[in-house]
Amino acid sequence: MLRRFGDGILVLLVLIVAAAWLLGRVNDRGSSVRPSEPSETFVLPEPGAATEESTGPLLPAPSPYDDQSMVEAQRAGPWSSGTGFAIGDNGIWLTARHVALGCERLGVVNGQDQELVAASLAYVSRRADVAILKTQGGPEPLAMDLNEDDLQIGATGYHIGFPQGQPGEVVSRLIGRELMITEGAWRGRENTLAWAEVARTKGLRGTLGGLSGGPAFDSNGNVIGITIAESLRRGRVITTSSDSIIQALNEARVRPEGEAIAPLRPNEISRAANQVRRDLKVVQIVCLPRE
Repeated sequence: MLRRFGDGILVLLVLIVAAAWLLGRVNDRGSSVRPSEPSETFVLPEPGAATEESTGPLLPAPSPYDDQSMVEAQRAGPWSSGTGFAIGDNGIWLTARHVALGCERLGVVNGQDQELVAASLAYVSRRADVAILKTQGGPEPLAMDLNEDDLQIGATGYHIGFPQGQPGEVVSRLIGRELMITEGAWRGRENTLAWAEVARTKGLRGTLGGLSGGPAFDSNGNVIGITIAESLRRGRVITTSSDSIIQALNEARVRPEGEAIAPLRPNEISRAANQVRRDLKVVQIVCLPRE
């Protein structure tokens, strides 16, 4: 995922501050590929704490007064990995730009066999953390709902993919909009959505690196964004807003078509997540070394 910029007994104090500073940064380094098993257990913070959706007012339009964050974009390195998802049954995939940027060879991990299927970079957004990949053939695509007019603060989001290179998922609540200012491998200003993490797969601790590029679903089972960043210190997950995806699809002349997966609930998310991974609708994307 992208990195976010975040002070004798003195030696101990310095170490504590340094550790806190590191936890506040957003991890960008994906994970190396290794054999994976379906996620088995999803842990809610308290019994019933995330089982009922409690929403508030409608999400406001982007504003100059939105919170801002600075991120440093880095190019993907050999064997770094992220997540992608199908939006076209002829082998069209959405992912995050920083998952694929700088890779001369890209591969899609083909399920439990861990076979790598060659992928090509078909489109890269000029301003947003969005990229489109192409493979020869693919699964039935996921449905997308890119209308934010009825999206409410407090709505539940479901982030599915391969954090730390393994199957995993995160449940979150929508906080609001955030302007992400990108420097490093590319420069840009992008409207995004900020989500507060509520729960995650059991045993998944620390960074969510590797979840980047994965779909963010609403409770109806439609994709509403791409997971692109995290903040460990603030407990936030960042996704693209609809305008970034719509612009990318229009420029690439891609029309996504698909059906919603089953309605999602926090205490049942692992089963639904494992199913879309088994169906290869959500896959691991790998940056391969040069031949």
